[in-house]
Amino acid sequence: MVAYLTGYDTYYYTVGVHYNKMEEKIKEAIELLSNSKSKKRESGAKRLRKFESIDAGPALIQALEKEIQDKRTWSTQYHLILAIGHSGFKEALPNLMKLAKQEFEATIIYMGLGDSILRLSVLSQSYNDTLNAIYSFDNFRITYGAFRALALLKLVPDDNVIKRIIQIGSDPKGAEIVKGYPNDETGLRKWVASASAGWKEELKNEFLADCENIKDQHLLMAVENSRKNKYVKWNPY
Repeated sequence: MVAYLTGYDTYYYTVGVHYNKMEEKIKEAIELLSNSKSKKRESGAKRLRKFESIDAGPALIQALEKEIQDKRTWSTQYHLILAIGHSGFKEALPNLMKLAKQEFEATIIYMGLGDSILRLSVLSQSYNDTLNAIYSFDNFRITYGAFRALALLKLVPDDNVIKRIIQIGSDPKGAEIVKGYPNDETGLRKWVASASAGWKEELKNEFLADCENIKDQHLLMAVENSRKNKYVKWNPY
């Protein structure tokens, strides 16, 4: 007797094969986290960030706890932190909050923490509570990372929360601390301008006009697109 696959059966067979292949890729990426070479471990973290697998959360936390002991592998640590945020594994939030209070020579780690803390926090908390927790660290680099995630996720908080974001994003102290290059005056403005694409005109217009006084091509691009209510497709990682 010959068995035939109907279109319905073929669909579920195809989905099943795709799911199994994805599981295998996630498993391979997790295995890389225990590789003896830091570049391989970093590669595993980058793959898992793209997969956004909540099931990888525990393995990522375990890998980060080990990795964070070696300040030489700061890049691997940064990408592990980002992968945790993208995984949606909320149980990792206390670990990241604790790390945010520590001192790191590689300041990019703070940006990764801000990004991932916001991503995980908004899964169960209001924007207001999430950002107040971010501000409580009193660390512009952590806030920078959080505003970056805010822009990339295209989030639109309440008006009062947006006003506070603009206030902090406009703080000149931010530009003194966060610099992408010598004499960089943008501070946190690029990500606030990018995030503002979905915000009300009356909330963002004055801020955007102020941003235009800083001749940075990326900031000006963010401003131009925000005025058109368009989000810039950044790839900052």
